Amino acid sequence: MALTDRQLSLKRSLKQQLIEGNATVDFLVLSDLAQRFAEFLFKDLTRDDVDEVVAEITQEEEVVLAGGGTVYDPHTFKKWLEDRRDCVRHDRWNAYRQLLISRDWAKSVIDDLAAQTDEVVELLGDPTDQKDMARRGLLLGEVQSGKTATYIGILNKAIDYGYRLIIVIGGHTNDLRRQTQVRMDSDLIGYDTSRIGENISASALDSIGVAEFDHSIRANVLTTVDGDFSKGKTRAGLNWIQDALPTVLVIKKNAKVIQNVTTYIKQQTNGGRLDMPLVLIDDEADWGTPNTGSDTDPTRVNAAIRRLLDTSRRSSYLGITATPFANIFIDHAAENEDLGQDLFPADYIRVMSSPSNYQGIGRYFAGEHPAIRQDVTDCIDLLPIKHKKTHPVDDLPGSLEAAVMTFYLGTALRLLRNQGRYGPTSMLVNVSRFNDIQEKFSELIELFVMSLNGLVAAELSRDFDAPLSAFGGRLRAVWDEEYGDIRPNETWETVTPWLKAIADTIRVELVNSRTATARARRRREMTPQQRSLEDDRPTIFVGGDVLARGLTLDGLQVSYFVREPRTMDTLMQMGRWFGYRPGYDDLVRIWMPEATEADFTWSAEVTRELRDLLVEMRAKELTPRDFGLRVRAHPGGFEIVAANKRQSAELTSGDVLIHGNKFESYYLDASPEIRQQNRAALSDLIGTLSRTAAPSNSAAGYPTWRNAPLSLIEDFFTKFRADSRDPFFGFAPRQTVPQIAPYLSEAEGGESWDVVLVTGGATEVTVAPGVQVKSSLRNSLTVDGTTIEVGNRRVATASNLVGALTRERRQDLLASLGTDEKPTEQRVLQRLNHPMILLYMLTSEKPDGSNFETSRLFVPANDPIVAVVLAFPAIDVAEAAARINARRVQKFWVNTVWWANMRGYVNDGDDIDAVDDE
Repeated sequence: MALTDRQLSLKRSLKQQLIEGNATVDFLVLSDLAQRFAEFLFKDLTRDDVDEVVAEITQEEEVVLAGGGTVYDPHTFKKWLEDRRDCVRHDRWNAYRQLLISRDWAKSVIDDLAAQTDEVVELLGDPTDQKDMARRGLLLGEVQSGKTATYIGILNKAIDYGYRLIIVIGGHTNDLRRQTQVRMDSDLIGYDTSRIGENISASALDSIGVAEFDHSIRANVLTTVDGDFSKGKTRAGLNWIQDALPTVLVIKKNAKVIQNVTTYIKQQTNGGRLDMPLVLIDDEADWGTPNTGSDTDPTRVNAAIRRLLDTSRRSSYLGITATPFANIFIDHAAENEDLGQDLFPADYIRVMSSPSNYQGIGRYFAGEHPAIRQDVTDCIDLLPIKHKKTHPVDDLPGSLEAAVMTFYLGTALRLLRNQGRYGPTSMLVNVSRFNDIQEKFSELIELFVMSLNGLVAAELSRDFDAPLSAFGGRLRAVWDEEYGDIRPNETWETVTPWLKAIADTIRVELVNSRTATARARRRREMTPQQRSLEDDRPTIFVGGDVLARGLTLDGLQVSYFVREPRTMDTLMQMGRWFGYRPGYDDLVRIWMPEATEADFTWSAEVTRELRDLLVEMRAKELTPRDFGLRVRAHPGGFEIVAANKRQSAELTSGDVLIHGNKFESYYLDASPEIRQQNRAALSDLIGTLSRTAAPSNSAAGYPTWRNAPLSLIEDFFTKFRADSRDPFFGFAPRQTVPQIAPYLSEAEGGESWDVVLVTGGATEVTVAPGVQVKSSLRNSLTVDGTTIEVGNRRVATASNLVGALTRERRQDLLASLGTDEKPTEQRVLQRLNHPMILLYMLTSEKPDGSNFETSRLFVPANDPIVAVVLAFPAIDVAEAAARINARRVQKFWVNTVWWANMRGYVNDGDDIDAVDDE
């Protein structure tokens, strides 16, 4: 149940006392403190009211923010912050901390944020050191994880310690820059710059945000909510070169705008260089910033940022991104005679870990997530993934109508939970990059919303015993499907009364480049109170690429995303549903194509691997300059980044680290003779094992033979053949075994194997004489020529690995997990003593004729397909590296540091400039 305003005031007061006293949250101490506060300041609250506040603070302390990790170059950095900590007034950080408390941040998260921002400020460099410096760093966060809150915390501390020129490149569109400026106004500057006129002094403006907690906080600003920086822009009473106040600019990632700032600074210094320390924050640093040209002719944005940094003798560049692949592919050795070194993060890379309540790519795409819906075929039939801007759209797909109904119902549930109190609630619709198509969908959605409003007014305000119309029945069916059994006290009868409030306030907003100017003008004409009321209205945002990077949709609850981007960095940024969903994470729903979900799953794995590499760098005390980074290449056509962003990278073959990894035969051969051959190979293996010993049952009841000799597994792989495209189970030319076979003997405990015959839920099939199992149903099998692809490139389901353990090992695994924590593949692999082979008999149902896809494969029970999964125990990384022989199986994109270390070769790339800076 949501706290009242008075309870929230008590909660803020308690957290303030806990943070200032640096106290741990002890339930008894907290209860005593709360009662004493209530006796003097909150006499209107009952004992139960106070207990609810205490319970919520105690629960929040379970939210933790892990410390992350930093890789830095000790030759270019020396620690300085601790020596100066006690000599500095921390006015801005203290005010920012108060602001976060007022926003109901958990004490544990604020404490950890304080420690992490200390580390990053120290990495920026000491602003009082008079020696020249030009530092280059990268902050790696996650999409919608609070990166803006983090870097604003960094900037508040940077000003406290002496930085005086703050430049934030706040996105590549006017919407993104304006969104960043609004946030900076509140959290760093202290007043609303949208109210600045040509002759109004900033000192006369009302305090907001941090300045409400410390009225002395002020800053010179050269940009406002309504205006980016231009050569002709002036502000009355400002002379920032001589002023003791910090000067702040929030600019768009546009070469002309950045050059305008550079020209202005040079004019202020008579063509010289600044002595004051400059820190430049490059938000979304992977977009537009990396040089996609050449060393001698860099792209305009890249060149403009390097010239801007060069205006100060003491500059510190901090790139911030959730998708750092383009940044790590920057040529680390590239320099230009006029521009100096490129923006490769040579001095440090900081990995920011998100709080435990963050819902990110690793949470949504680490298995079967209950929020994901794949039933968007009707949308693709109506609007193919590849379409022209003139494609006719006359109706909404039924799945989108169901998504809108889900948003309606979910918003009503949130009102019920919050006792009628509104907060930001939104829905995302992204089905096309074309403005014309977006406009058509926006109009159709508005008509559908009007129909829903009419349904609420005409039917749902009547007696509940009255029968519903067909349209009303559809809404009730959506309720039963999505939220019908979510909580005992949340029923159709208790939720529908709140639909009337939604019908009176819901709106549809089209967000794209065409509507940007009109939307900005409308917001300017509103009072702050009107803007706040509009922000709290339930809103369906319809758009495309403008919605896909950097733009935050507060309270995002339902997403309808029918796109298939072909690069991983673009795909990850389009996941606007990543973030924090306090009190309504169980209401989140996401519609997307099956192929897009598979690409997200791949992206989650590759991102985790890159983070693991950075942790390994830190453990080995290596710097970004001397540790090469590599990113696993997709076996299909899904690219890491666009070709012009990886021109300094190389595609190479790398070592296969089998230890602690799982390999699946997701490309299989469709030819009848190979399918028969694979069934015979499986029959031989299981028949031999059965004649030796009866199987035991695994935790999930799978027939399992423990301690099978390696020779039987090797013999099986002389007969089993996957498709030639499969990177591990395929056969290279002139080979008689798959490419994974030489690694079998290297596994920890590899002389003895666990052979698991996975039991599915479909038709019973014969595996070997006297051995039958139910086949595993895979209706997502597709065929292209003679190549079968398993849907999502996943043979094993999320529960198969856990189910293949013994009952004892599964119990030990589950006992080791925290509350609400799910067992990950890594945790399972750490529990293995022997390598494991999981064997599957796959079948599929005959496609429905009304929804037939020519690529879908029908696999009857009398002709099942054999698939294989190998799972290897985890071992110490150093030991694994010593065992591995370079057999050139897996493909990787590697950066220039990797090439320099391994082959002494650096590829300069082609002269490509695909970024439009205009």
